[in-house]
Amino acid sequence: MKKIFFFLILFLPIVVNASSIKSLTVENGVLSREFESSNNYYSVMLQSDASSLEVDYELQDKDASVEVFGNTYQDGGENKAVYKITNSDGTTEEYVFYLEKEEAEPVFQESFMPLETEQKEIPYLSWYVGAGCFGVILILFKVIVLGFKKK
Repeated sequence: MKKIFFFLILFLPIVVNASSIKSLTVENGVLSREFESSNNYYSVMLQSDASSLEVDYELQDKDASVEVFGNTYQDGGENKAVYKITNSDGTTEEYVFYLEKEEAEPVFQESFMPLETEQKEIPYLSWYVGAGCFGVILILFKVIVLGFKKK
């Protein structure tokens, strides 16, 4: 469900007339699309070691105040950060960032490789091989030379 919502947000821009944030960059992740001040909903793919969203922004109104709600990533929880901007004229606007985290996979898998290959000697190996070859020769001799007798 989260992945479907992530893609819906990616392709369905929501336009709001007011725009409180002039520019925004994410310091510890990647936005789902380029930031536009008229779009108030984004998905963010956080870095694997990030626990909260870190952004650098510039406000339209220099006297505006910013409140941040729910800016903590938790496995299995509702992970979103809401930036509420209150402009000097009293109008408010919210920017919502849905937080996703890509699981980090190791580049190299650890595996056990012995430094020296040990060769174990099987006792009487030559006798086993000789007996097996002799048995195969006897079977072939019976089939080719003597043939099968029907009763």
